[in-house]
Amino acid sequence: MYRMIGGLLFTAIFSVFVFADDPPWPDVHPCTGASIPLTTEKAVVQAIECLYDGRVAKVTRQNTGRDDWYYQLRILISGGRVKTLDVHPQTGLPLDPQELEAINASFNN
Repeated sequence: MYRMIGGLLFTAIFSVFVFADDPPWPDVHPCTGASIPLTTEKAVVQAIECLYDGRVAKVTRQNTGRDDWYYQLRILISGGRVKTLDVHPQTGLPLDPQELEAINASFNN
């Protein structure tokens, strides 16, 4: 009886840890269709160029902690404007919630 309860408890705890590691992003990038997580800087640049219909001029890797970082991109967009974006390295999506909301709205129309 105790072994059965212990086994069930172990299974429940193990499954929580396994499913807790599921990433909080979609399977593919909404613009390029590339599989997420993106694995290269080039894939992130392509994703941003697709989302903003522009050209990335500069890429900088910004460290925020020991293992935490993001890309900061400068992108040339219509009208000759330059926009600076902080981008998640695995999703290729902006970190700014307002930017992300605008992108989601454009894809939902």
